[in-house]
Amino acid sequence: MSNISRFVVWVHRSPDSLFGAASNPVIRNGALLFFDEVDRARAECDRLNAHLGNPHVHYTVQLAQASAEQI
Repeated sequence: MSNISRFVVWVHRSPDSLFGAASNPVIRNGALLFFDEVDRARAECDRLNAHLGNPHVHYTVQLAQASAEQI
């Protein structure tokens, strides 16, 4: 059984936001936003963070591992 690493983009909302603190993986077009390479995931986070304009929200990358049987 081999492990597959994926880099998932997460959105984080601060406790000071109108709806309170929260962290969730980003869903785009009905699917989890992930990349096979950390550099591509970080580039997407940088792009998302640069266009925000909201001080209570930011994006990060988190490593997700799954076995080949789970995919």
